[in-house]
Amino acid sequence: MEKTDSPESFAPDFVTILDSRLRLFRDGNYPPFRGSLARFEDNRMLLYSRGSVWYYQTYPGLYVPQPIELRVVKSEESPTLIAKEILGLTKMNWNNTQFDGKYPVTLGCARKVGEILKYLDDSDTPQIRYGYYM
Repeated sequence: MEKTDSPESFAPDFVTILDSRLRLFRDGNYPPFRGSLARFEDNRMLLYSRGSVWYYQTYPGLYVPQPIELRVVKSEESPTLIAKEILGLTKMNWNNTQFDGKYPVTLGCARKVGEILKYLDDSDTPQIRYGYYM
């Protein structure tokens, strides 16, 4: 019998992504490496989605990178795996030449669409296609 992905067969992860004012430091003149992860508790982590890049041996940004705080509210996956997935989603904005974004592409795009939708009147019908907003 073949297993299907019914709504009952998987549990969604519930993770919040917040800006953080905390900073990590490392020896030398450059900020922590992209992908650096600090766990404060089982469900709280600090992730550098932007930072120094090992391949370039430098930090390619203009400003001191600000990490994001991840709070895992509910998940069957390990917090480290969730952080890796979020880090991967920061590289997926194909509408931009920058190889690393601060936020996952899903949040960045949703925020941009939200910025446009806030100007609609109550009587307006929003477009459903995402491509309309690009």
